[in-house]
Amino acid sequence: MALIVEQHVVADQYPMGDTAIKAGMAVIFDTDGTVIPASGAVANVIGIAGDSALLAGPGQTTAYSAEVVIGATDADTASRRWTSNRVSDMYDETLASGKMTVYNGGGKFWISDDLVAEANVVAGDLLDAAAGGTYVEGAANTIAVATGAAQGYSSGVPGTDTPDGSIAIGTEGNNTWIPITLRI
Repeated sequence: MALIVEQHVVADQYPMGDTAIKAGMAVIFDTDGTVIPASGAVANVIGIAGDSALLAGPGQTTAYSAEVVIGATDADTASRRWTSNRVSDMYDETLASGKMTVYNGGGKFWISDDLVAEANVVAGDLLDAAAGGTYVEGAANTIAVATGAAQGYSSGVPGTDTPDGSIAIGTEGNNTWIPITLRI
């Protein structure tokens, strides 16, 4: 799961309450005032996660940059992290502050298509929060509008994956992204 930010209006920081949060998920507050994944089509979504929480697995940070191996003793069990600007925190985006970036107030984003339940999202589809901070088509509590169908996101490297003739950015085998406009 990943998030590509093209434009944003507000980037807040809130205490993180759940280590399962991945960048791009819809998030809400729990009763302690910490950020957790949205539990479904709820009216109290505060925004979308800009960081991945305390990382237990590989490749959960910036999925469109280079991957490095940390503490390699055995290639099969080495801890892998995508590079990010938090090298001093072992690539954990929330380690130093314990807070998570949450985008709200609008903006243009690309989310990996594994965050959306429906396979045929097209421009104009309204997206609600679903269980686990993912998205589902609906209009009950619209938090985003798809501005296009799922497609490759251009990396700028010459190739043939995207309509502009470049190689698509991928996230661990997934190279399909959905452009959205945030409506919270």
